[in-house]
Amino acid sequence: MKIRSLLLFALCGMMVMAGFTSCSTDDEDMPWNEGAKIELPKYRAFVLAEGSYGKNNSHLFYVDPMQDTTYVNDIYTAQNGVGLGDTANDMLTYDGDIYVVVNVSKVLLRLNGAGVEKARYEKFDELGEPRYAVATDGKLYVTCYGGYVARFDAKTLAFEASVPVDANPEEIIVYDGKLYCVNSGWGYGNTISVIDVKKFDKAESIVTLTNPLGIQESEGHFYILTGGVYNYSTYAYDEMPCCGEFNPVTKGTSKIGDATKMMAYGGNLYYVNATSPDWVNYTTTFSQYDPAAGRPTTWTLKNMPSELPSSIIYMMARNPYDGSFYIATTDYVHDGTLYHFDADFSYMFKSFTIAGINPNSMVFLK
Repeated sequence: MKIRSLLLFALCGMMVMAGFTSCSTDDEDMPWNEGAKIELPKYRAFVLAEGSYGKNNSHLFYVDPMQDTTYVNDIYTAQNGVGLGDTANDMLTYDGDIYVVVNVSKVLLRLNGAGVEKARYEKFDELGEPRYAVATDGKLYVTCYGGYVARFDAKTLAFEASVPVDANPEEIIVYDGKLYCVNSGWGYGNTISVIDVKKFDKAESIVTLTNPLGIQESEGHFYILTGGVYNYSTYAYDEMPCCGEFNPVTKGTSKIGDATKMMAYGGNLYYVNATSPDWVNYTTTFSQYDPAAGRPTTWTLKNMPSELPSSIIYMMARNPYDGSFYIATTDYVHDGTLYHFDADFSYMFKSFTIAGINPNSMVFLK
């Protein structure tokens, strides 16, 4: 890139932080900025804040991953003139676009790389509320609370087909030609549904841990996260939230340890567990699991901010371009905070507030 362009991009970043509209360069082709009221630099990240249930306060924020600064306003609203909706549950990138699943508002969105809306789908009454999504081979697969995995064209978001799965499907991944989604059963389910991507006609049901909410894969290792089994008559957990390792060959799942959030990376699992005696004061522990060793150990975060062990970790996301990762915290009431660690799990002494409640996912584009 020419020196003039580098200087221009730096100036653009400063202007965006200050709330100005945009700047552009005449010797850089940035088609992903098409329709943008605020043009963004080529290297960019986005954080999705789901907000509070029923409050219609989900937000999407642009983050400069070089400076660890954020545009002061919701970038989706700035680019499109409307709000994102109620309880945005999931976000992913595919083929240069951004996809957002808005659960309570029952909306599936395709945005370009600058956050400008290009397509949407809203006819989820029969399928049920959308939850999570994954993309492969030009298709988008979305779990829907009516008990379906639905397939859409990734560009147009035209609905194509659906496959019945068990009740309340949650997170979904694709691996080696198969879709895997976990089914929470509204707190009492205990299955993983497996669907052949090419056939997309039926789902195999495999028993796993109770109330599974998340599933991740890294280097062929599968990990499950549960929400635990909560007893509303005793106001206590009968089974604590935990994580486990799933073997797709033997179809068995073994518990690793108590956990409330997880991140699979490099074949290993990194997870945290937040507990509280009064739902106000929290203690959070950090652990990691190496499948080769077969046992969990302490996950050491160097120079970790003192407040993290007493915070609720709501998100852990890795930057695929430099290996660094972010941790996001919440208290379910106030704006969330992002903490940036390098690839060696050392705190970079960079943290900043995202002007949204419950930041749940982060994606990177370059």
